[in-house]
Amino acid sequence: MDYNNFVSPITGHQLFLEEGCLLSASKERYEIINNIPRFTSTDNFASAFGLQWNTYSKVQLDSKNNTTISEERVQTAIGKPLSSIKGLKILEAGSGAGRFTEVLIKYGAIVYSFDISEAVEANFTNNSKSQDLTIFQADIEKIPFQDNFFDITLCLGVMQHTKDSILSLKELKRVTKTNGMISFDHYRKHLGQYLSLYLIYWMVIKKFSTSQQLKITESLTKIFFPIHWFFRNFSIMQFLLRRISPISFYYGMFNLTKSQHFEVSMLDTHDKNTDHYKRMLTPKQLKRMVRKFNFESYEVFEGGTGLQCIIIK
Repeated sequence: MDYNNFVSPITGHQLFLEEGCLLSASKERYEIINNIPRFTSTDNFASAFGLQWNTYSKVQLDSKNNTTISEERVQTAIGKPLSSIKGLKILEAGSGAGRFTEVLIKYGAIVYSFDISEAVEANFTNNSKSQDLTIFQADIEKIPFQDNFFDITLCLGVMQHTKDSILSLKELKRVTKTNGMISFDHYRKHLGQYLSLYLIYWMVIKKFSTSQQLKITESLTKIFFPIHWFFRNFSIMQFLLRRISPISFYYGMFNLTKSQHFEVSMLDTHDKNTDHYKRMLTPKQLKRMVRKFNFESYEVFEGGTGLQCIIIK
């Protein structure tokens, strides 16, 4: 854990480890709780995600599933051999339970990983044995590092859930080195979202308390998963089910056992029905957003949660 490079997300003043917390010369104080520096409150719009990742903390880990699903996702996001990240300082913005953290550590990166929610607890449990990992809790719009600090900034499965995509990208740009890479994905806007009950379920379920949301999505998965599984090899039935079913179902997309598919459905059904912010962009809209920053170069293509964007600052 590296406590030496943190700065205040408010003033930008250098922070120093003292008396079990991080202090600045101007007396700013940030607590270290369970070995994790905290730069934001745990009670925020992402509380449902915090509960989610601590409940399903190992579901998506390649090391648990004996797969390379997360590794392949990082490979797509980086756009070059993962061996090339060895020794690089990488910021992971929005860690979840650490499925991608695990991959970055595996290939020798020096990783600084954060989440706005208590998901950092799950990530710490899963990955804290690495000496090259620093985990902290922070807001993506107020990252506690100086300008031009990271070689690569990775933000997967997160941008569409932030308060403001443009402000989030502005902050990711600030902390990334000149000629460094910023890679993020984003939900893609498409007609199918408006020809199903998907958004209706979301608008209803998100009104409940965090603990109730978890019970509801677990119950819905237990009801609908067996139906999806029974018709798993019938494409027409799957098409119809996706119009009315509230759950996520990935049979045919990932090589998993039935029990693993069920666990992933439990996780992602909660994920897609409880997010506070849910934004979708067309490729043109995403490119328009990125062009505002006058980056050296960028590319947008299908990948990740819909659209993948790789930027050279």
